[in-house]
Amino acid sequence: MKTLFFSTHDFEKKYLDYWTEKLAINAVFLNSQLYPETVGLVKDCESISCWANDNLGKDVIKNLAASGVKFISLRSAGFSHLDLDEAKKQKIAVCRVPAYSPQAIAEHTLGLLMCLNRKLPRSFQRVKDFNFKLDGLEGITLYGKSVGIIGVGKIGEAFARIMHGMGCKLYFVDPYQNKELAKELNAQYVDLKTLLENSDVVSLLCPLNEQTKYIINEKTAQYLKKDAFLLNTGRGALMDTQAIINKLKRNELRGVGLDVYEHEEKIFAHDHSLAGISDEKLLRLMSFPNVLITSHQAFFTKEALDSIARISCENIFNYLHQQEIPKDNKVL
Repeated sequence: MKTLFFSTHDFEKKYLDYWTEKLAINAVFLNSQLYPETVGLVKDCESISCWANDNLGKDVIKNLAASGVKFISLRSAGFSHLDLDEAKKQKIAVCRVPAYSPQAIAEHTLGLLMCLNRKLPRSFQRVKDFNFKLDGLEGITLYGKSVGIIGVGKIGEAFARIMHGMGCKLYFVDPYQNKELAKELNAQYVDLKTLLENSDVVSLLCPLNEQTKYIINEKTAQYLKKDAFLLNTGRGALMDTQAIINKLKRNELRGVGLDVYEHEEKIFAHDHSLAGISDEKLLRLMSFPNVLITSHQAFFTKEALDSIARISCENIFNYLHQQEIPKDNKVL
């Protein structure tokens, strides 16, 4: 029985080739994203593999079930793009890659912060233009500053350890408190308002769900310090984009670093250099000199790509051979 791999990127192909061959998975790789318009490509297969930007909404899930699909292996940790209720109703099992490289995402978050704070993109371009003046490149010393981390899972913990090593004071927001970690890093669990009011750097690293969608919105954004850095390497819809644009227009943030965007599905991972983009909110964000955006690449390391391919393929292998799938990998 074949397995269809949707949204197969060139950068992951060699890793998928290796693990599908090693595990003897009959893989068919498709460049196409999974949408209602492409779900008809699913024929004669019980399992499929999907990327984070694939559409696994209600109608797609219904069509997948009608086509005989019984198992979905996500090549991602998050599953906000999946209609859980419909998948459960259609009795489709779903697995994910729970933690492929939390350190990679934490390191990228630090990279965004350092680039924003020390204005490295601007400095790089100046030097390229033989302009070696320092005016306008002033940053702040991060040592001793307060860092608020919203979402202290594996990625949040990795970022917390980095910032603790840089001599920062830590505030945590998470419904599940890791008291041992807080004690080790001398961190405080606080409510959201307290974190936002007291943090020089705010990092969004929580999963996207009904409770966290737009956790930074028009109201909560007002609690942010007017000279704070806001970093989002979690999920785009953790923040209301318009609320952040409004803050930036009022010059009420020192900088914003984003690796995700709430409407990134048809923008990120594609080349728009000739056609341009028409998303007005994204274009507005890109117009601010103190906003740095990367294209959902925080995870993008050799080690992470290998882990994603290995674990997602192992999930498929275990399902097809009726072997036990690790509990943390199961979504449904």
